[in-house]
Amino acid sequence: MRIRSIATLALTALLAVGAGAALPAAADTAPSTDDLTWSLAPGAGPDPERTVVGATGEDRANYAYAVDPGDEVSDTLVVANRSTTPLELSVYATDAFTTRDGHLDLLPADGSPSDLGTWITLDLPGDTLSLDAGASAEVPFTLTVPDDATPGDHAGGLVTSMQQTVGDGAVSVDRRLALRVHARVSGDLSPGIEVRDLRLDAATGVNPLATADATVTYTLVNTGDARVVPDESVTVAGPGGSAVQTVSADLGELLPGAEVERTVEVTGVRPFFRATADVRVDGVVVGIGGGGAVADSAETAGWVVPWAALAVVVLVVAGVVVWVVRRPVRPAD
Repeated sequence: MRIRSIATLALTALLAVGAGAALPAAADTAPSTDDLTWSLAPGAGPDPERTVVGATGEDRANYAYAVDPGDEVSDTLVVANRSTTPLELSVYATDAFTTRDGHLDLLPADGSPSDLGTWITLDLPGDTLSLDAGASAEVPFTLTVPDDATPGDHAGGLVTSMQQTVGDGAVSVDRRLALRVHARVSGDLSPGIEVRDLRLDAATGVNPLATADATVTYTLVNTGDARVVPDESVTVAGPGGSAVQTVSADLGELLPGAEVERTVEVTGVRPFFRATADVRVDGVVVGIGGGGAVADSAETAGWVVPWAALAVVVLVVAGVVVWVVRRPVRPAD
């Protein structure tokens, strides 16, 4: 059985940092388990002119390159052992993806990359790095862009991993720390997002005139070839656009091809048998050179039946009918 250790949380934190952003002070060090910790940073690299920000490792939070099909880019990864004991790490490259709940992540250790993760070759025998206590080392790597690479953004990561067994050895813990790698391949950029499968559900009480809580669900898809950071606006209204309620949110970055399931709660709605929901998403293209903005919207409507109120009405009507039927009939004079 394999479980994810708290080091995976550090991996997620690093993945969430965009190119050019500053890393939090504690985010570049793996959490301590038995005092085994290490940190990662980009090296200066022999090709600093290709990076998004700066020419040295201190100026970069991760790796980002503007490339053409067939290009080769050389760079380095700096790994430092913050422990008081020797450390042995596996080092490898893999693909990045956006999870269904909107977080950036890397393929698991046993996943097979098919995109940018396959472009990176490490100059490290056996892909294993041994570090003495307090020591650091540079790991050179080469990113080779395929001749048939598609235009747009490609995402991956450089991962350092330490496998540990817990207890009697039945549980394996994979502690991982990673830095993001982005490459934008030249060509016509075609960014796009789409709102799909919009659905509206609203709960009603006994009083059909009272406010209600509505749940709006939809799927947000990055249909283009560029990284997009979207803003969401969800509006629910009663009949004729009455009692409008709007909820807005800033969403996480979507990689090309990502599909994210969104669930938005809207309170204070007065559906009164009928309600409409409108979703609009505006996205900004991020990455090397930007790329403009994209947007999409969708609308749906549905009947919101106050079943509890109708049940009360039915009971009242049934009671009246029973009373009328069973009412004693006076004999005619």
